[in-house]
Amino acid sequence: MIDNTFPRLIFIRVCIVLLQYAPLIETFILLIAVTLRYPSSPLIAYAEHIASFIPPSLLAILTSPTTIPLLAALLTTELIYITTLYLPHKSSLTHEAVHPPLPGRKEREELFDRASDSTTDWNEYLKLWFLGAEVDEVKRENVREFLLWAFFDRDGETKGNNEDIEEELDSYLAKIETLLGRKLPPGRGTATSLRLTFDAIDTRYRSVVWYGVIALLDLITHFMLAWHGYTHYRPSRSLSPKPATSTAAKKTPTTTLFPPRLQHSIPLIPSSLRHHTSPTQHLSYYLRPHRSRTQAPVVFIHGIGIGLWSYTTLLSSLKTSHGPVGSEEDGQIGILAIELLPISSRLTGSGPDLPAVLTHGEFLRELEAILAFHNNQDDGGFPLDKGFTLVTHSYGSTLVAPILRSSTPFLFNNPVLPGSGAKAAKKGAAATAASGKSLAALTNTLILTDPVSICLHLPSVAYNFTRRAPRTANEWQLWYFASTDLGIARALGRGFFWRQNILWREDLEAFLEGDAKKRVVVCLAGRDLIVDTKSVRGYLGWDGSGDQGQGQGIVDEDDVEWKGRGKEQMMRKKMGNGMEIVWYPRLDHAQMFESGERLRPVLDVIGGLK
Repeated sequence: MIDNTFPRLIFIRVCIVLLQYAPLIETFILLIAVTLRYPSSPLIAYAEHIASFIPPSLLAILTSPTTIPLLAALLTTELIYITTLYLPHKSSLTHEAVHPPLPGRKEREELFDRASDSTTDWNEYLKLWFLGAEVDEVKRENVREFLLWAFFDRDGETKGNNEDIEEELDSYLAKIETLLGRKLPPGRGTATSLRLTFDAIDTRYRSVVWYGVIALLDLITHFMLAWHGYTHYRPSRSLSPKPATSTAAKKTPTTTLFPPRLQHSIPLIPSSLRHHTSPTQHLSYYLRPHRSRTQAPVVFIHGIGIGLWSYTTLLSSLKTSHGPVGSEEDGQIGILAIELLPISSRLTGSGPDLPAVLTHGEFLRELEAILAFHNNQDDGGFPLDKGFTLVTHSYGSTLVAPILRSSTPFLFNNPVLPGSGAKAAKKGAAATAASGKSLAALTNTLILTDPVSICLHLPSVAYNFTRRAPRTANEWQLWYFASTDLGIARALGRGFFWRQNILWREDLEAFLEGDAKKRVVVCLAGRDLIVDTKSVRGYLGWDGSGDQGQGQGIVDEDDVEWKGRGKEQMMRKKMGNGMEIVWYPRLDHAQMFESGERLRPVLDVIGGLK
């Protein structure tokens, strides 16, 4: 996120205006250019009057022979994009969300109790879930409608009779009244609740020029990662528009990927640098081979933004090879960086039969397929005999819960071990060590940076990301370049289910239980504009009394380590149960990825700087 300064506020607002109203601006400039270069008799005086206000250098550009064709081509491209991509994807936002199976009553009651026990301010809780409404306007029927969405995936009374759950609903309402210390007023007030998967999705237009920038940054990221030893793997199913050639094909939903990935299509790029084929149908990823004999490889899942561009500092800072494979010096740490294209400022699907994002089950199956595929490779693989370190950022933390709750073994019933001798024996030993284990069992260290999944039952993440009116520079950046992006808004509004995504403290404790070697590191930013990080920190057991004395390195708690100054300040506290919290008091969401120094706590856990 950018810093909150007045110049950056002006900069971000100008960028938003230029991108949002690009077709109108391009049309206006084109009309002026045509008027100046080819004025008709009645417009000659008008053209001369306009020219008198334009600096000579700019006038020369506007009247250049190439300006009008370029502007016309750009405007034509905008119109083609609007009609063939923007409007179809915009219409897909009206499709209903496909909710996951509803848990039973016992599970729902446990879920409600967990959520209510970890909510400290119920008036503030209701205020934000009801979009800042006055307390008097949040009445019993309003709360009842909210509970129908949150725990039953039902849209109020519009979906029919709710007699089957009336008793359960009344018990939740009674518990809320007890926690509030007052009765909810009867009837319905003017308050409107935030119901993410039912509410209309708010988006804003962005120019095709923006997608050109995304394609260029994607290409630069590709070459940067290739320079650092990464190989790109593309899904086996093509993500590009396909014409229907038969009746059966017409019934099959097609997917789109826009902007196209230049590294896949530029002929001048050597085929070895373009991509390899992934063993999956949806997930693409970058892989750096694992050769370390002492450290576990890393699986990284990014957050909402523009893909892996924002994480090149992390992906290029980890230890690289200090010697050939088999030498006494330890080799490089392998990294598997999963790409989540639906939340990466791209258009990835527009049909009602196409999910906004992969379901948890689909994601787990594809991740298992990737790990199994590369575990069985010789050199250039991803051996799992030491398990792996799971690193996530922001939205990526929503996939931690299904990984930690997975219990199905998936590896290597009959591993293929080509060759013979020491290498084959070593590979066989690695496969044996990892065989019969689930993803949860293979995860030995968990690093959560800016996690949105902890305390997800609180309204801060949903409200700040999707409903807050922007005022500051970073809020405008979040609002336009993330919240109102077509693909991201669809992924959240039609594919984000809080009950599945939430990560409870008990999940982390169960992960750590019984294995002293396992670790959990949670990195939080004190000025996070999305996550209520102080509530998350308190929920994890750190009340934060060590916040005093910023700048002098003075803390009130003996077990808190303080390092750095200015924006590089950080506090580290070991919770005594295998969990560690890293607190950046002066950073905003995602700013820890801007320098290797800020990432040092993460890099130290993984295996150090290169």
